[in-house]
Amino acid sequence: MTHALRTSRTSLALAALLGLAATCAMVPTLAEDSADWYQVEMLVFERIGGADGIEQWPRNIQLRYPFNWVTLQDPEAEPADADDASAPRPSWDNGLAALREPAPADPARDAFLPLPEDLRSMDRFANAMNRSGQYRVLFHEAWRQPVTELEESPSLLIRGGDTFDNHTELEGSITLSVSRYLHLHTRLWFTEFEPNYGQPPGAWPELPRRPDAPQPDTAPTADGREAAPLWGDEWQSPTGSAWDTSLNTTSTLPDFLGEDYLPRRIVTLNQQRRMRSEELHYLDHPIVGLLIRVIPYERPDEEETGSEEE
Repeated sequence: MTHALRTSRTSLALAALLGLAATCAMVPTLAEDSADWYQVEMLVFERIGGADGIEQWPRNIQLRYPFNWVTLQDPEAEPADADDASAPRPSWDNGLAALREPAPADPARDAFLPLPEDLRSMDRFANAMNRSGQYRVLFHEAWRQPVTELEESPSLLIRGGDTFDNHTELEGSITLSVSRYLHLHTRLWFTEFEPNYGQPPGAWPELPRRPDAPQPDTAPTADGREAAPLWGDEWQSPTGSAWDTSLNTTSTLPDFLGEDYLPRRIVTLNQQRRMRSEELHYLDHPIVGLLIRVIPYERPDEEETGSEEE
């Protein structure tokens, strides 16, 4: 069975499960609304057994995180200490936030704040997938954000699925941007792990460390000077660094010896999709699928939210 036929059949099965037209979102469509703010909901899932019968997967892949990144906020998290140099900062943080008292989360106005379940519309899809036994939900969140041109749009870091050592099964980033149309760019990878029994590592690229992970202690260089930290605007990404990996198994030997799990397979979901707002779009793959809906959002003025709280 060819990959194309296999993918077509699994797409039809998923469409039947979710009650969707099989071709509803597989054709790029135009954006009709030029709103600056959007409410986004995204669901990423694994096709259980999707790799069965497919023996060869590309291994000459690159896994990298963007420089301009953000994460979904945790409204319950304590504000980071401004004097803590090891605390990672989003790339757009220019240090001015340290001069202000941290404000409480405002779901109506804050960007990249996870929304409650009653503001999501794909819960029925997620429940149907988990009940079916054919799919497993890896990531499901909704949030609001401004959307600008690609050069100015930050990428949202994504992680989901089970945790193995310092990684999760689903990692990577997505970027929403607008020019004449609304665009989605995905750079995601899904890793299947296996226990490390001392076997040689497979010929897979090293999994990059997330840029929002705590910074490891810097060690002195060979000449006794302290190594430069990997955070801040002056940091550059050399080939083979934690942010940019290629096929290189020899340099990862120390990490390999200390890991409880090793990648058994890595598949990527790197796509660009032109979208229409308010429609459900589907990115297809034999192992990993993605559903996303983007809705224009009227962000209230600060005075409006302030008066409601009073």
